[in-house]
Amino acid sequence: MQLILKYSIIISILLIAVSCNPNKRISAPRNLERIYDPSSSSLHPKIKIYSLSDTSSVMVEYLKTKELLFNQNNPGNKLLSRVQIVYNLYDLNDKLNLADSSTTTFKFDKDPNRQYEVVEVEVNSHKGGNYLLEIITTDVNRKNSQYSFYRINRTQENNLQDYYYFNKKDNEIIVDPYIRPRQEFGIKHYSRDIDSLYVHYFKNDFYISLPPYMEDTLIDNVHTADTVWICYLDSINYENYRDEGLYYFSENQTESNYNDGIVLFNFGEKFPVIRTPKKLAEPISYLGNIDSIPGPDSTGKLTKLAVDDFWLAKANNIDKSRELLIAYYNRVMLANKYFTSYKEGWKTDRGMIYVIYGLPDYLFKSGDEERWIYNPEGISTGITFIFNYVENPFTFNHYVLDREKLKYTGWDTAVEMWNKGEIIYFQTRLE
Repeated sequence: MQLILKYSIIISILLIAVSCNPNKRISAPRNLERIYDPSSSSLHPKIKIYSLSDTSSVMVEYLKTKELLFNQNNPGNKLLSRVQIVYNLYDLNDKLNLADSSTTTFKFDKDPNRQYEVVEVEVNSHKGGNYLLEIITTDVNRKNSQYSFYRINRTQENNLQDYYYFNKKDNEIIVDPYIRPRQEFGIKHYSRDIDSLYVHYFKNDFYISLPPYMEDTLIDNVHTADTVWICYLDSINYENYRDEGLYYFSENQTESNYNDGIVLFNFGEKFPVIRTPKKLAEPISYLGNIDSIPGPDSTGKLTKLAVDDFWLAKANNIDKSRELLIAYYNRVMLANKYFTSYKEGWKTDRGMIYVIYGLPDYLFKSGDEERWIYNPEGISTGITFIFNYVENPFTFNHYVLDREKLKYTGWDTAVEMWNKGEIIYFQTRLE
């Protein structure tokens, strides 16, 4: 019997919060889980948050002009796009009570030479505070919105958001914390000048998540760097950042205090997309072992052949195997986009579940927890995965699967379906 389930992008999500004051309780619309579904919105903004002063942060948002709708529905009859940005700032130290909110509308003239519109919104975050920031970006002309959530943690004297990373050629802030070939970067602190930082380098050999039915969680070494050197910011040697891995820039030379710097990653030239044969072979580990690659493979040709043979064996024909391959690696790419923490997103617990199961039917989010529910028609009563936020010195985006609360995972069935050439989608029946 074919178990493949039709997928629907009409899913439900609620943002859950507990508050002693009902008037300050988070009130959020449904479908917020679409933050993990790029097809649900025409907008895909890139957002960076960094400290502006001791009492505020700034949200920098890059909007692709090709994703905006320009029309002449305005008094001046000009081709204009209108974007509304709403933020709600919730206090994680005060039961997620609303600490601040703001609504700002921006207007942009049509300019075919501009690829991005860049906007900045100030957020009232204070030193010592710990916040969850909800951002709602709306194309007013198209009446289409995108929801995003970010943490702002200012409890340390210095933190990841006290520094920012910029392109030396045009001095524009770089939103993605990724080191790219031929991109010269600089680093600045929001309130004081710094002339040098220590670089703590960790090789990209972090563990891949274990299947959800396994009780153990592998613990990566994020305490002892493989190499440490000093970087003078006015004369950065970019050759030092060619190797893949995590680069932690800190004013502290010791390895016991990773809480006062900025992190940049090198996960490959095209990340979050993966292109090289080695990169394509690695995520297959969730489905089983790839056939051994005979002989040396310095060019990657033998590895690419082994990957192709792996997918062809699942589907038994080229067209079906191509469909299977595209679906799988698209999920890997999206896992990298949404769930990268100190390691590639597909290697994390959320990334693993996203790749194998796809989007959940329901996603409930609180300050320190995400609850994903898969409730496919005709298969038991559903599967629930709970991910707990875990503090990590290198990221505000690290969640770990609560394996003790798992009652049923359906992992073997899911993997079996992929290995039979079926793409797994889930759907909640709409009454």
